Amino acid sequence: MGRHSEVNAFRENLARDPESDDYQFLFHVRGNAGVGKTSLLRQWEMVAREQGAATVYLDDGVHSAVEAMAQIADRLGLQGLQLRGFDKLLATLRQREHEAQSARDTQTTAESPGTEPYAASLPASVAAHVGLVGLGMIPGVGAFAGAVEPQQVAQGADRLRAALGARLRSHDDVRLVMDPVRSLTPVFLEDLAHAARRRPRMVLFFDVYERTGPVLDEWLRDIAFGDVHGALPANVQIVLSGQGRLAARSWSDWLDLVTSANLAQIWFVDRFAMEDC
Repeated sequence: MGRHSEVNAFRENLARDPESDDYQFLFHVRGNAGVGKTSLLRQWEMVAREQGAATVYLDDGVHSAVEAMAQIADRLGLQGLQLRGFDKLLATLRQREHEAQSARDTQTTAESPGTEPYAASLPASVAAHVGLVGLGMIPGVGAFAGAVEPQQVAQGADRLRAALGARLRSHDDVRLVMDPVRSLTPVFLEDLAHAARRRPRMVLFFDVYERTGPVLDEWLRDIAFGDVHGALPANVQIVLSGQGRLAARSWSDWLDLVTSANLAQIWFVDRFAMEDC
């Protein structure tokens, strides 16, 4: 209740041609905790579905770009829009991760019996930079673990690449494990484009973005504006919602293309209680 202007603006935008100059494909809802951001996103999702759109809603249960893609694929699949190529490559990644973990643990035990597995032997910041966080081997370490010496990162990456190369089947498998986002995203976008052609619109909602932004900013910016991984389908909208502004380090060059909705608290007063005063 009380967000009629925002709901109507979103509905009107959905009715526009995605190729038109006034079409808005990236929204950012901002406001303090409790102001009604999630409620507005749910209203927008209802509007989108009423107009035949496929929708996906994600919250702070997402901890990486790979998880985001996996959950989007899962939710679209429930709506009859399977991302089969992506699902197959993701299954390959999970299998190769398991093989890579076994290889590292075996190598470490053979070289230094009684020591921690190889992944744990690297400084957390190095592990983050060479991809171990993406593999889920260093729990609790974010994507921005801190600055480290380039030489240290390179040495850590070389050691990891050598261990993987000795175990995995091909260079493609090594690349998949070392950099899953770069390997998975082009396939994800290609499948997303096929799915989007089957619906008039597709809307991806990312709620609680103040928590997920640090791990999703770069990936989302690249799929929205860059040509690193491929093009986002024209009829796909992205909606971000969080307490703060978008991070300048990732979005400063693109803010003029972001449609912002800064929500203020709406107070509902019982007029009958007021009359009794």
